Amino acid sequence: MTVIGLTADGKKIVQKIVTGPSSYSSGGFTETIGELKRIDAVQISIRTNLKTDNYVYVVDYSISGNTITFTVYRIDVTASTASWSEPTGVDLSSLVIEVIAIGF
Repeated sequence: MTVIGLTADGKKIVQKIVTGPSSYSSGGFTETIGELKRIDAVQISIRTNLKTDNYVYVVDYSISGNTITFTVYRIDVTASTASWSEPTGVDLSSLVIEVIAIGF
């Protein structure tokens, strides 16, 4: 984690690289931004694509205090009835997310 700057009103701008878990659990995984007590804004960028036959992945997130919860969903694009679901038990360690967080 790196403090990369300050805003005009004194908030820290922090960058952190996050990798997915080796066995994803339903409900997502969390990362705490230790340089901040509270996250006011965040931008996430997927740095690696998950390449798995027949699946497309998306990452959603929520913020509580200085912790971000990442929830991953996937859809089988070859299924006759396709629906989004969490990839419980799947190795997502190749997932790399860049986080830029702003806060105090």
